[in-house]
Order: sequence, then C-alpha cells, then structure tokens
Amino acid sequence: MGLAPLTRPLGQTPQTDLDRFHLIPLSSCPILGGDKAGGLPSGVVFTGRSFEAASENSLSCCGRYNFNNSLHQGVAGMVDDGSLIFAVNSWVSGRRCTVMGAFDPFGKPVAPTKPQQDLLAKYFPTTERPIVLDTKAKSDIGFRTNGANPNVGVYVGNKTIIFDVHARLGDDSKRYLEGGATVTTDFDGKVTGQAYTLTAKDGNASLGGGYERKGTQTIESVNATWDKWSLAGKRSRDGANKDRQLDLSFRASERVTIKASWRPDVKPPSTPPRMTSYSFDKPPVVPNYSQYMVTFEIRLP
Repeated sequence: MGLAPLTRPLGQTPQTDLDRFHLIPLSSCPILGGDKAGGLPSGVVFTGRSFEAASENSLSCCGRYNFNNSLHQGVAGMVDDGSLIFAVNSWVSGRRCTVMGAFDPFGKPVAPTKPQQDLLAKYFPTTERPIVLDTKAKSDIGFRTNGANPNVGVYVGNKTIIFDVHARLGDDSKRYLEGGATVTTDFDGKVTGQAYTLTAKDGNASLGGGYERKGTQTIESVNATWDKWSLAGKRSRDGANKDRQLDLSFRASERVTIKASWRPDVKPPSTPPRMTSYSFDKPPVVPNYSQYMVTFEIRLP
C-alpha cells in the first residue's frame, strides 16, 4: 500500500536551501512480475511533474512506497542553475541503502556536489555511506560508495567498463597505508587498461609507487619524501621507446624549492627545429633537450 511521505527536512533547514531547491512532486508505483510478465524488471518507479511542489506540503513531493516488508522513498528537485538532483532511500530485509545522483541542465548525468548531497540528506534519514552517481572522466558515468573503506566504484563509458577500488589502513593522517586499483575492460570482459597505486606514510616520511598499463604503454613511478627532501622517479615504455626521469627536490622554504633532474633518454633531434613566426603575445615554447637540469621555483605571495 502507498503511504503519504514526510517531506519536511529533518531539523532546522536554512531558508536559503528552500529558496534554491525547488521540489518536484513525485508519485510512486510498483513494477512487478520480472521477465515473465512483460519483460520489465521488478522495482519501484517515481514519476511526477515539476510544478505545484511545496516543501511545507508533505503530499506534494517525495514519493514513497511499501511492498513486501520493504520501504522505498524518493526526493527530486531543481536547483538554481537548472540542474536536477535526486535521491532514493530503500529499506530491504532490514538493510538501508541510499542512492544519489544529478543531471545537468542539458540532461547529462553528473556527480552531485557535496553541498547537493548534504541538501538531499535533509529530507529523510539516509545511510552514512550512500551510493553516489559519479564520473571519472567526461565520457563515463557510474556509481561509487561514498565514505566507505574500501571505496568502490563502477563506471560505464564508450564501450568500456571501469572498476575502481580504493582502501586505506589507519585513521591517523600522519601514519597510514593506502592503495588503489583501477581496471578497465571492454564489454566482452577483455582488460584494456589497469593502474595500481600504493602509499605508506609515517610522520614526515612517505614512500609510494604506481604502475599503469594502457595498450602497449606502461608507466612506472616511485616517490619518497623525508622532511624537506623529496625524490621522484618515473619510467615509461611503449615498444622500443622509453623515457626515464629522476628528480631530487629540496624545499628551502614555503615558497622556494630547488630541484635537480636527470633525463637520460632525452636526445636532441638530428636536424635543428625550424623557426616559425610568432607574436609577442604568444611566444613559441622552446624545447628543452637537456639531460641534466637544476631549477629554482619561487612562489609569489
């Protein structure tokens, strides 16, 4: 049976939130039967119109539905920039799950911002670790667990599926061990790319490394820091081509850094580059073929 929802935000909601968040009235209905009845999956659908919604009227928004010892709630609304944000809260077999998402003014799925997530969470009790619509790049969209450890995400892009996992051991910001893995496959399950990172930190010292492979290209990196010193190394390979670089840095002050670099695979071309015309507004970038360099970096206030 359907139940009238309570849509007033929990606690005291600032009036500025109500001004910039225009609720959409929702109604809910069950879809039952699965593949054996019309080919539709079982679940709950929230529908509605974007006018006549009032946050102080509990019957004008936030669809709610009870079925077979499960409860499903939904809230959706427009924000001042024309985007639509929504959340669905479900209790099934004594467990609660919250899913949040957003669409930009052009109808493209996007990741909701943290203020938008906080705003949605005011309209009904949500789980502490909701599943949030997320993107890793402009060409993919998916969901990730928010605030969980490990943090897991699944994204679908242009003929690709991306699996992303990040975990951290230790709650102290000065002493921890964390790692991450990202694996990209095509729709047939063939691995097309992979990346792994691992970092350990203990006080002023840290040590980390990474490995990335995409097609025939591989990139390996390592970095270490101790007090004001840092060491970073990187090696990339693509067939017979390789590129190595080693940087040693010293932070003399908060604004001054001295760095020495070694690039053994950098070689000047056999013929000098041709000079092209340029304007003073956009001078050409002069290529640097030095294998040894010392640079000074000064950050202006």
